[in-house]
Amino acid sequence: MKLKWSSMSFILVCLCGILATASDTARAQIELDKPKNTKPLPSPYTIAASREQIISTAREVLRACHIPFEDRSRRKAPIEDKLITDYLPYADGVTARTDLAHYATLPRGAETRAWTAGRVRLEIRALPLDDKRSQIVVEAFPQGRAAPVVGRDRDGQWVDLASNGRLEDEVVRGLAGRILGIDLSIDRDGRRRILNCEY
Repeated sequence: MKLKWSSMSFILVCLCGILATASDTARAQIELDKPKNTKPLPSPYTIAASREQIISTAREVLRACHIPFEDRSRRKAPIEDKLITDYLPYADGVTARTDLAHYATLPRGAETRAWTAGRVRLEIRALPLDDKRSQIVVEAFPQGRAAPVVGRDRDGQWVDLASNGRLEDEVVRGLAGRILGIDLSIDRDGRRRILNCEY
């Protein structure tokens, strides 16, 4: 009887050890399989393409997305080629604060107010490095509409906000990926977009 009990104890101890090891392995597997945060591309982003090719692609994308823009390229002696979009709405209503925070850093402290809408303007520039390489520079200028203050303003006012860099990275990835014919999207799903426009 004692021998059987020791055998059972030994088996139980072995089983517990195996289960603990399997649990650690599973935990390690889960940790390894966690999605890794994709770092933003360098800004400016150097690409093997001409300045003209970058601006031409940016024009095509903006037109395809029905985004109005001002073309400041092709001047007599341009230092750089630049496209400047109109303000594009991207936040409105009850989710305005959350939507604004996706692309902008909201102020904290006493200045913080309720937000009712958000919009952003983009500047896309192409800077030549040599005959074969150029740099893509994208800057975003978000604004939030603060809720009106009783007795002061009727409709609220637009407040300049600091960009958190997310929109710039998305646009650079989309333009560079389209020019190079590769998938540079953050999720590696092949989807390129500017705000709610997929191109």
